Amino acid sequence: MWTDPLPLVVIGIAAAVLVWDVTLAGWITTRREAPRLFTQLTAFCGLLVIPALVVSVASGTESGARTISGITWLQPLVAVTFVLQVLYAVGVRLVSPVVGIPILLYDLLLAAVAIGDYLVSQHGAAPLALQAAVSARDVIVGMGVGRAALLSPLTMLVPMLAPAYPARWRISGAVRAVLVLAATALTTLLAMEWPRGVAAVRSYDVAMAEPMQARPRGDFLIGVRFLPVLDGVPLARTVRADTMLFSAFAPDVVLLVLDTEGTTPAALDSLARVLAPWRVDSASGDTLRVAIGLHIGRRTPLAGDAARVRAVGRVLERLKPDVIFPALPDPVPSWLGGTPPSLAWWQTTLLETAREVRRVRPRTQVGWSAARLDATDSAVYAWAAAPGSPVTLLGAAAFPGFSGLPAVDARLRAFERWHAQALAAGGGQQTHWLTTVGGLPHAHGDAAQVAAIRRSLAWASRREWIGAAIVGEPADYEGWVGLRASNGRIRSAMTALGLASRRMREVRR
Repeated sequence: MWTDPLPLVVIGIAAAVLVWDVTLAGWITTRREAPRLFTQLTAFCGLLVIPALVVSVASGTESGARTISGITWLQPLVAVTFVLQVLYAVGVRLVSPVVGIPILLYDLLLAAVAIGDYLVSQHGAAPLALQAAVSARDVIVGMGVGRAALLSPLTMLVPMLAPAYPARWRISGAVRAVLVLAATALTTLLAMEWPRGVAAVRSYDVAMAEPMQARPRGDFLIGVRFLPVLDGVPLARTVRADTMLFSAFAPDVVLLVLDTEGTTPAALDSLARVLAPWRVDSASGDTLRVAIGLHIGRRTPLAGDAARVRAVGRVLERLKPDVIFPALPDPVPSWLGGTPPSLAWWQTTLLETAREVRRVRPRTQVGWSAARLDATDSAVYAWAAAPGSPVTLLGAAAFPGFSGLPAVDARLRAFERWHAQALAAGGGQQTHWLTTVGGLPHAHGDAAQVAAIRRSLAWASRREWIGAAIVGEPADYEGWVGLRASNGRIRSAMTALGLASRRMREVRR
């Protein structure tokens, strides 16, 4: 259930500009008196603007990038061509400077963003000015869609063609006026947000080499997310790709997230076979702990969801997890997310899950994790941390925001404050995890992802009440957030943090 219309408004505006570009290009190319070079530039833009946007969206996910990763240069090429088209129109006075210059400035900034997008996707970093431009674009789109703009491939602004020749009708003149105002407003916003983008990218510098605190007693575990959100039998290709996480991190715990369709008997039996080789390390005798979370999709969950409780029972019987999260929200909200669950829904779901756990497998811990860390999450934590609560494991996700690393620190401080308040009230004795720690490698660069995860791991390792931290996402399955890029490139976080994880394990031994 989509309750927020703003994401649809953002998509509608982008679609309207796209229709304008294609329609205008078709009209200009039929003008015989138009200069040949100008006609060719306009035709090139009108022909390739839609394919370029499709490539840009598809390259942001692992499934889409498999087929088009070799032509991701198309988006910056088309963006630069838009600049040349408008520049030519203004230079030879095919369009009034009052109309052409605002569109030219807008297209120039979008070309810088497109080049930054391309460099980050291919190399994991862009010059500071271009990386800040990408961050500024995310902030502007985020005004309509929220934090989803930081990782969604749908986060884009569409360039505009110069409307050469005078408007023939009042309606076309009005459309031009609206486009000029929109271009001026967006250019102003991009220019205003650019310094904040620079500050966001630089905010990670303080955590680039932050060390973790050794815990020789073995009471701090480092884990990883494994596989995408499963809606069926896990694909052999993704299993092979994500197996690198085990060799890189040697994790103590692994977290898997299942959609409703992924809890069928066939899917669970297949997943059990995938996990079997790693559940016990034959060399060290260590047991890999398995945590399973049921995904909260776009549908608004209802209190007393019997299907979810039945799914919990099937997971307990076939996978025998050490921890079960009956509902695990996305660490960063999706573009078209549903209404967040209420306190009453969480209480009902957790109580019913606890009863199912006692019936099927009492050894399994019942977990709950905060994703938004808002007022509702605070109320759920206070209830779940109280004495007599059915919840035996409490967690929170730690991801950056538009401001960069300060958002991670704010979320960690909130989690610590909740714990202190629970202790003061006689509760808070449950196990605590950071259920998903990650960064924003596309919005702020690969190095920023390393720094954000380092900050979360270092913070957790210095607090004895934190028992584990799970690094994720494994890959760009649903957006630019994984340890492995959508084009298959291994990001620096996997190697750097994998080495730190192994050293922590050696100290413990």
